[in-house]
Amino acid sequence: MTLLSSSVRTFERIRREHALVLSCACFSIFLALLSSGRLGLPSFNFAGSDTSRDEAALDAVLQDAATNALANREGAIIVMDAHSGRVRAIVNADAAYSQALMPGSAIKPFTALAALRAGLIDEDSRTACPGRFTGLGFSLPCVHADHLPPFNPAQAIAYSCNYYFATLGQRLGRDQLIATLREFDFGQPTGVADREAAGLVRPCETGAGARVLRGTEANHAGAQTDCGAREAIGESDNLQVTPIQLLTAYTALVNGGHLYQPRIAPAAGFAPVERSQINIAPEHRVLITEGMAGAVRYGTARAAKLDSLALTIIGKTGTANPAKGFRTNGWFIGFAGAFSSKRELEAAQIDLAVLVLLPRAHGSQAAEIARPVFAAYASYQKPDRQEGQDSRTKPSAPAVISPDQSAIPNSESPTVRVHLVSDNVTEELSLEDYVLGVMRAEGTMETEPEALKALAIAIRTFALKNTGRHAKDGYDFCSTTHCQRFVGAPASLRGTPTRPAGNEASLAEAVRATAGQVLLDDRSQLVDSYFGASCGGETANIGTLWGITPPEYLRGVRDEYCESGPHAEWQDTISRANLVRALQSDSRTDVGSHLEGISIAKRDETGRAEFITLTGERQKTVRGWDFKIVVGRVLGWNVLKSSRFDVSRSGSNFVFRGSGFGHGLGLCQEGAHVMAARGASYQKILEKYFPGTSVRKDPEMGRRGAAENSKPAAEWKSDYLPGAPVSFATSARLHLPASPPSAMSASRYLTISSEHFRVSYPEDVERRDADQVLKTLESARDDYLRRASATISSISALEIRFNETTGDFTLRTGQPWWAAAATKGNRIELQPLPLLKRRGVLWTTLRHELAHALIDAASHNRASRWLTEGFALYLAGEGQTISRYLKRGLLSEDELEKRLERPSSAEDMRGLYAQAYASVAAMIKDQGEPSVWKKLAGN
Repeated sequence: MTLLSSSVRTFERIRREHALVLSCACFSIFLALLSSGRLGLPSFNFAGSDTSRDEAALDAVLQDAATNALANREGAIIVMDAHSGRVRAIVNADAAYSQALMPGSAIKPFTALAALRAGLIDEDSRTACPGRFTGLGFSLPCVHADHLPPFNPAQAIAYSCNYYFATLGQRLGRDQLIATLREFDFGQPTGVADREAAGLVRPCETGAGARVLRGTEANHAGAQTDCGAREAIGESDNLQVTPIQLLTAYTALVNGGHLYQPRIAPAAGFAPVERSQINIAPEHRVLITEGMAGAVRYGTARAAKLDSLALTIIGKTGTANPAKGFRTNGWFIGFAGAFSSKRELEAAQIDLAVLVLLPRAHGSQAAEIARPVFAAYASYQKPDRQEGQDSRTKPSAPAVISPDQSAIPNSESPTVRVHLVSDNVTEELSLEDYVLGVMRAEGTMETEPEALKALAIAIRTFALKNTGRHAKDGYDFCSTTHCQRFVGAPASLRGTPTRPAGNEASLAEAVRATAGQVLLDDRSQLVDSYFGASCGGETANIGTLWGITPPEYLRGVRDEYCESGPHAEWQDTISRANLVRALQSDSRTDVGSHLEGISIAKRDETGRAEFITLTGERQKTVRGWDFKIVVGRVLGWNVLKSSRFDVSRSGSNFVFRGSGFGHGLGLCQEGAHVMAARGASYQKILEKYFPGTSVRKDPEMGRRGAAENSKPAAEWKSDYLPGAPVSFATSARLHLPASPPSAMSASRYLTISSEHFRVSYPEDVERRDADQVLKTLESARDDYLRRASATISSISALEIRFNETTGDFTLRTGQPWWAAAATKGNRIELQPLPLLKRRGVLWTTLRHELAHALIDAASHNRASRWLTEGFALYLAGEGQTISRYLKRGLLSEDELEKRLERPSSAEDMRGLYAQAYASVAAMIKDQGEPSVWKKLAGN
């Protein structure tokens, strides 16, 4: 009886507890529905309901912002509360949980923490970067500007210096970094989802495959072993993380060591689950967050302009290689809190955590994708809480992108049929939309507009020359590398009038700007416009590469521009067993069950292995490119990146050292990027890689009705450089760089801006000179607009650049060394400021080039050259100076116009400008200055 009574009491207790739990659950659901407005009930003032409603509304704003920012790209975005682990928004959840990837430079703050704990660095330690890390098994360049002062830990994080962290990893060794990473639960599921990948964290090998430095060699290298260098910069198969792991670990790193379990749940009733408390010394956290703040302000994330938002934002970018292929993944992890003039965030001040993973991109691009999320958060906050007001405002509506009828004008473009292999469907679309689709696959990493235009023309030319390649299959092209890789439009852009944003907009603009333009040879025939990632220093000769008769433009050219690129040097060590397995897969390379040797039987003039001899049970001789394809097909395309390599034996391994990525034919994308960064136009880029060819409108498309641009293309208009005549040799000695300017030269420039001008100048120019330039331009602008008020009321903002050297100026403009400046569209390029000051022409040159901008605006770029040059000289007040060069025997207007197109020398240019000025001055004397403005407008 006692047992029965006890059982009844126990049962009754359990029943009451269950009833209580059920009641609480129902009440929680009721509150959630009430706060969301889904219940049509009167408004009750429940304690805390306003907060829940605000949080739910903010979650919706953040979800919309993240969804629109990613715009159906591959990748993932996670937005999380930094003090609870509550996931506020997520885009592409599967990518956020189930795929583990190399973190790249995103791991560097954890490397810094491990080194700080080990006493290897502190806030006062400094390391000078030589520009590249060269280890025992790999070499990697640094992407920050050259000649920076030695880095402290915070600066090394901000600039993401590969040399700094790879050498730090060598000194840390194999265990200390791994121990630190495991504290943050790298390699362990976070518990956010059932089918979550665990990631991978394991020590690097230190056995026979890893060489250990000893004695003086170790002292010289500053490390005892090469093991750990790859892990320290996140470029190792031993270290792979999921986006959700990386975000929760970073959140613990900056919030004071609280490692929360991430969970998707509404704010109402949410209880954080703290998995562990990590001991992070306050001084170590300060150094790391200072570096993350620097990344946003001046380092690798500065292009995203996160620092301009009404928040305090810190973050870190990462660019990492994928397991297969060469297109890198871009990472960005950022944190936001209330705005602080000090731009510092204490652990308690951090509110929002955001992670962006963007395939086929750089970390800086991932940071740009994160910006709309932070902007949405900033717009939801009240910047200054006033007395009697809530600290939050209602969510603002998402920014509306101004409408546009089409990303690219397609109405008169020919159509092509492309077969999407992965979906097994065939689509018919315009040629220009096809070009854009290939650009999505091949151009997403490119940031230079001129390089994108060159790529668009190469893609379009290939498409027109190879239309019908799959005619027997019922379509023109497949979507793989057999034809050209193709990615369709994001779903958000299909059938809508919305202008694309971000990188999509840059790609579309490049296609639009070059619409109908193709590359033709000297017989006006379409060329074979191949392109590849990196040629490694010299483009390939198609004759020796593939054994076909080479056209003149595909015989290979020297490429000094890609020598500093990420694929300028590479090294692969392949075991004999793996090589045998690969070689046995193809009859051309199958030498039997063992492999004794590999030797390069013949190289071509571009340095590529034309023929390779394989020795084993049988001996085979095979083309170098075929060997690369056979090996890549079995071992992965990231192995043996090109056929431009040397090979040596190391025990049972074969070591390949080479340069370049891909076949190397035609346009080198890495070289084109550097050329564009140095100011080269897309025409110059294509002329470099396809010598003897020219860019023109496609005649076939012309007959189909493609209209030429009604507005004439802007040309460079240059001003003469007064002073004593000097030879080119003397000028080169004084002003041209001893070597080609660095691709990073822009980072040595400073900028000042006003409402109408943006002036860039080398850092050694005195600031007061730059300020005076800006004042002169503003004053001249007001003067000119007043005088031209009958024909033009305003002009667009102008970009003004003082080049560091005469060589930079001529490279960027294509103008002769004796031109003082040149104007094209809204760009004004000038010779070095000290040179113009020394010649006494700085202020008149500025007025002259600004006059060109107004004249072009008034005439819509249609005025004759003699009129524009003569009137610019008049407006700039250069009449007295130029008149002394006037020669006897005046030319007719037609002859003067023709001669001005290509002056033969500085003396010739001055004489022609003097006559142009004389003609305009006579016109003004007879009819008045307003008549010239009307004549310009009449054009």
